[in-house]
Amino acid sequence: MLLFLLVPANFLPYGDGDLVNPVSDDGSSVAIYLQQPFKYFGRTYNQIYVNNNGHLTFTQPLSAYVPYLNAGIDIIAPLWTDLNNRNGGTISYREDRSSAVLAQVTQAVNQYFPSIGFTATSAFVATWDSVLYFSGGGEVTFQVVLVSNGDRSFILINYGDIAQTGQVWLAGYDTLDSVSSFTIPAASAPELSSSSNINVNGRWSFHVDGSLNCKPELPVCRQLPANFLPYGDGDVVNPVSDDGSSDAIYLQQPFKYFGRTYNQIFVNNNGHLTFTQPLSAYVPYLNAGIDIIAPLWTDLYNVNGGTISYREDTSSAVLAQVTQAVNQYFPNVPFSATSAFVATWDSVPYITGGGVVTFQVVLVSNGDRSFILINYGDIAETAQSWLAG
Repeated sequence: MLLFLLVPANFLPYGDGDLVNPVSDDGSSVAIYLQQPFKYFGRTYNQIYVNNNGHLTFTQPLSAYVPYLNAGIDIIAPLWTDLNNRNGGTISYREDRSSAVLAQVTQAVNQYFPSIGFTATSAFVATWDSVLYFSGGGEVTFQVVLVSNGDRSFILINYGDIAQTGQVWLAGYDTLDSVSSFTIPAASAPELSSSSNINVNGRWSFHVDGSLNCKPELPVCRQLPANFLPYGDGDVVNPVSDDGSSDAIYLQQPFKYFGRTYNQIFVNNNGHLTFTQPLSAYVPYLNAGIDIIAPLWTDLYNVNGGTISYREDTSSAVLAQVTQAVNQYFPNVPFSATSAFVATWDSVPYITGGGVVTFQVVLVSNGDRSFILINYGDIAETAQSWLAG
């Protein structure tokens, strides 16, 4: 009897016509030569490797099964952990230039990056289908798609069913110098199946050719304001909602705030961060009775435009930048950052109209010491009540 497998939502078709990786613990594909070269943060590659342990590399195969940041290689890791296709599942890949698939990925890129006119000419599709963890106890299904037109490059990561695991795991991407690096902020592996940075459950999308251009959900292309950390590419975006908030964001690095330690945070649309619950209040008030960080607490309205986004960043480049800043501003406190939580309000209008605001708050920590950096871009005049602090 033949069994027909239903392709998970958001996945590109896979299996039929794909090349299949050898059954091998910590194994890899052979070198795969690309018909369409792929630009990755300023470097152009003509080959790629699909590694069994949930990652793609360009210059050589990688057997590593314990994930680590700042790996010193260009790597795309939809789910880097110890996987074992000897016990079941299939790892397969193809470079697809069919009109149907190119139309599908072109539509996706233009939906998620509306300011970039884009037509795909190649889609490299790698799929881990029902592959077991090495330790047993469950299996994972996920897919990564490298989309290119020779000049612009994008990644789509699609998650199906992801079992819980006690293994160490990591999802995201990194570069040779870790200047461009992102870790998907999920508290557990199964959460990947419902997480997203483009409001599509189980799908993440990134712009990765390295050009200075538009970020996901941003309406225009421009340089970062002075003193800002990079934002947009790889950030999670808040829902469009009057007086709304992010979901609870679980921090990899707990943050100490005046004697209390928090493992979660909320990015509220009206210009403030809270720790224990979201806050919809749009009229600022002193003595609020809660721990709150408010770079610009006022009535903001992302329904009419702008983007509110966030990420927890542990890349070496960002950690070096915030460490240098803290040591400059607090020279008597020896400090080396291990985490930076970055929240950015980009061109968000006041609810009364009449202008937009751009600002950013960065929570810097090493687990023991905590600092806040607040960066302001253009802030329009307003008659609304507002407070910053």
